[in-house]
Order: sequence, then C-alpha cells, then structure tokens
Amino acid sequence: MSSGEEQETTASVVKEIKKQSSDVNILKEYKEIFSKEKSDGSDKKDDKIATESDSLAALKGLIEEKKASIKDDEKRKLWEFGASPHEEFGKTLDDTYGAFLKWARLKQDTTMVNVSKALRRIESYAEWMESASSDLTEPPLSSSSIKSCLDVWGMNSTIDSEGRFVWWIDLGNIDTQKVKNEYKPEDHLRAFVWYCHAVLYDKNAQENGIIFVENCGKIGIRECFTLMPAKLAAKLDRLTIGVLPIKMVAIYMLETPFWISVFSKLMGMFMSKKMKERFVILQDWSEIERIGGVSATPKRFGKGKVDGEVETDVIEDLYFP
Repeated sequence: MSSGEEQETTASVVKEIKKQSSDVNILKEYKEIFSKEKSDGSDKKDDKIATESDSLAALKGLIEEKKASIKDDEKRKLWEFGASPHEEFGKTLDDTYGAFLKWARLKQDTTMVNVSKALRRIESYAEWMESASSDLTEPPLSSSSIKSCLDVWGMNSTIDSEGRFVWWIDLGNIDTQKVKNEYKPEDHLRAFVWYCHAVLYDKNAQENGIIFVENCGKIGIRECFTLMPAKLAAKLDRLTIGVLPIKMVAIYMLETPFWISVFSKLMGMFMSKKMKERFVILQDWSEIERIGGVSATPKRFGKGKVDGEVETDVIEDLYFP
C-alpha cells in the first residue's frame, strides 16, 4: 500500500486487514487471545493461596491432581513439557514454575501467591508449547539454531531505571525482504519462542515486568502482513499476551500508520480496561523521554531519528557474548 494509506477510511482499512489475514479470522483470534488473558489473569473466589515459600510445593500438588484427572494420554502429555527449552537456558522445570508463581503473586501482599492462577497460566503455556512442539523440537531449540533469524529482526533489550526489562523492536530498521525471503515461518516461530524464554528467565522481567517498545516505521498493511503469515503473528501474540508469565507494564508504539491506529481500536473492543491503558501511541520521537530518554535508548533504535546512547544488550551480552 502506498504512503498515502493514512488517508484511507476506517472501513477500507478493515477490509484490507481482512484481505491480508485471509489465513486466519484475525478478529476472532484476538478476541480469544484477550478473553483468555483476562480469564487467566483474574483472581477467582476459590483460588488456592499459599505463602511464597510454600507455593512451589502447592503448585506441584495441583499439577499432579490435574494430571490424575486426565484420562486421555495425549492431553496428559501436555504436562510433560516436552517442548520446553528450559535446559537450553540452564534452567529446570522448577525454575519455569517459579516464573509463573512470581507472576501470580498477590498485589496487596507479594509474599503470598495465587497458586491456582499460576496453574491456569501454566496450562495455557503447556497447550501453546505442545501446539508448536514439532517446530520447536525438530531440531531442538538452541541459541545457535536461531541466531541468524533472530539477527534479521534486530531486536534490543535493556533494563530501565526502575529495573524493568525493556524489549525494543524497530520495524523501520529491518531488511523486510530478508525476513520474507530467507527464512521460513517456522524459523521465525523458533526465533521468537527462544527470545521469549530468554525474557521469561530474566530476573528483572520476573520481578518488575517488561515494557515493549515498537517503532512501526510507518509500515504499510501489505508489507506488515507479509513479514510473516497472519496466523503465525497471532500465534506469537497469544504467547506474549496470554501465555507468558510476565507482567506487561506498557506497550509504546512510534511512527504508527493510520491502519495500526484502526487495528488498535478494533482490538480495544476485546481488551480489559487495564490492558487498554497499557497501549500508548507516542506521537513523535521527543516522547521517547517517557521511556527514559536517549540515555535509556539503544544506539541502533530509531534509524537516526533518536540518538540512543545504550550500547549494551541484556540478551545479546548474556547468550551471544
């Protein structure tokens, strides 16, 4: 679509989004994603609450009860976590459970944990990982197997002044032809799942949550929806929004074209009030101050539109020194 797409009407944008996402009912998909996020993330009347020190044992007990109640061998297989890459990160399954328990701490008393809430999120995680199992295990997920594809996305990661993990992605600074032509959809799936687990195991992300910053680079609808299949993009959004045990503090977007504003409003119909408040569209680059300014911005981010000063990268420095 031409650079004049911002002048398109809302109706024409919706029509084009549906056309470009013909491999999946995009509105239905995101309605389910946000409904699940709302359901899993809510406290329920009969939820089991435990102290932080007792929460792991309590969670394991609930998992065993869950497994014992399942008659179908295939469904029970979910709880084996065969596709989990925890060992690749030098972690145990208990470490993975621990991330979910931190996510489920009570707001009013962080020494207490809603174990039932953690279980619901873990079940969503188990289902998601099993659904992608063949792509993630053949070959096994590893840093060396995804590095080339990960590099093409040019993502950055930093820690802000409040100890929150900041995940930066700059669509205005990637080689879109390379993304589309040199890698298969499953390559992108593997790269993003690996990166998501690197974030999941980050202590700052667990303790303080994450901020997501995306420069949309005025990307057009067709260009965006052909970077990867819409079905895959929705699947990855399901992972980041409704499956990972990481608190999303805020999502900041820069250089958003008109169609993304329309799409965001459509998605807003399905979001909780809390989720809607997390989405912030920054009107110009001067508003980068809201994320800590240039001293907190990666040097490569913004393609010369902001003079970022951060040269270190949390994920890169830890896993690809």
